[in-house]
Amino acid sequence: MKARFVILIVLFLSVFIGCKEDKPVDNLEVVKNETVDDLFRVTLSVIVKKQDDFALYYTEDGTVNFFEIEPIWKPVSASNIEQEITFTLPEDVYPSQLRFDLGLKEDQEDIVIKGVKITYKGNVFEAYGTEFFTYFRADENQCKIDPSSGLVTANVENGKRKVPSIYPHQAILGQKLENLGM
Repeated sequence: MKARFVILIVLFLSVFIGCKEDKPVDNLEVVKNETVDDLFRVTLSVIVKKQDDFALYYTEDGTVNFFEIEPIWKPVSASNIEQEITFTLPEDVYPSQLRFDLGLKEDQEDIVIKGVKITYKGNVFEAYGTEFFTYFRADENQCKIDPSSGLVTANVENGKRKVPSIYPHQAILGQKLENLGM
């Protein structure tokens, strides 16, 4: 009885397996699982010796009137080695200009900017080393920079440290950002 049952199962499986329709390899569809989000991201590479908070300001109208839109704040860890701080802009936002404020703490030491990476819909723009300062400049009322080393030194007025602000070279950065979205 067991032998008949086993033979019946083998026959059933061979019919079931043998009857399935095989598609030729040429007719198979290839599905790519490639996800590219459409969020605009700005990653600043820096060395910051004391924990602090950095801000990314942006405009969408080509001006440098950075006070109409709330900035994006990010905490920054203290480290003697380079770290990346990524700012993600809100959905459906495409900036025309960018500005960085580097730390609020009174006792923050000099900061070193290594570069920036900007991504949007799979497109990437990077500016590291002295190239960063082709696109960005110091607000001289707030800080001084050494483009060769990336060193940013906050100005001190009446014994109080000012917040270093890094503004865009409007025409150059604006054109680069415009091209990134194409």
